[in-house]
Amino acid sequence: MQKIEIDDVTIERFMVGLLETNSYLLTSEDAAILIDPGFAEDELVDRVEAFKDLKTKTVLLTHGHFDHTGYCPRLQKAGWRVGIHTEDKFLLNRVPGDFDDLGYRDEPFEPYITLREGVCYNIGSLSLDVIHTPGHSPGSVCLLDLKKRIAFTGDTLFADSIGRSDLRGGDYDTLMESLKKLTSLLEPDTLILSGHGGRAQFKVVRRINRYL
Repeated sequence: MQKIEIDDVTIERFMVGLLETNSYLLTSEDAAILIDPGFAEDELVDRVEAFKDLKTKTVLLTHGHFDHTGYCPRLQKAGWRVGIHTEDKFLLNRVPGDFDDLGYRDEPFEPYITLREGVCYNIGSLSLDVIHTPGHSPGSVCLLDLKKRIAFTGDTLFADSIGRSDLRGGDYDTLMESLKKLTSLLEPDTLILSGHGGRAQFKVVRRINRYL
């Protein structure tokens, strides 16, 4: 687990599952946001289940692939409200055949919240704007706080690469357009927190990522 402090918000990164998905837990005094809770790994479960008397507990999904959503059914039963873009609902916890050998099984569920561009989710002093960035999947989104210079980019953008576009609903040309849209919003010192891999400032990403 890695930790970042931004004013009154703590951001903890948990790397979970065989695909090493980054799950981000944001906490303030009376609220928590969990971004892409891939699987119920012990360290993440212990941290989440330790919460008492929070006013709000929200899950925000950057997209619907199973390695980012596997913990959601259990979280819903514990009172967390789960949000995803409507165009990715068809993917929720449905494991593609080429991943069967990893041992995961389908567990579809119905989210409570629909994420859409222009909506903002606040926690402490952070304000996360939803930016629709299809291509990796039809309903992929990024979550940006442009003032605090932080971006949760899911599988749209990694430090040194981009997400696959050959899975169901993906499209390479659409992903390229989304990258143009996303990168036009980012300042050089924006911290990129992606769905897989390590973090990096956008000026570093620009230098090492051949897709940009």
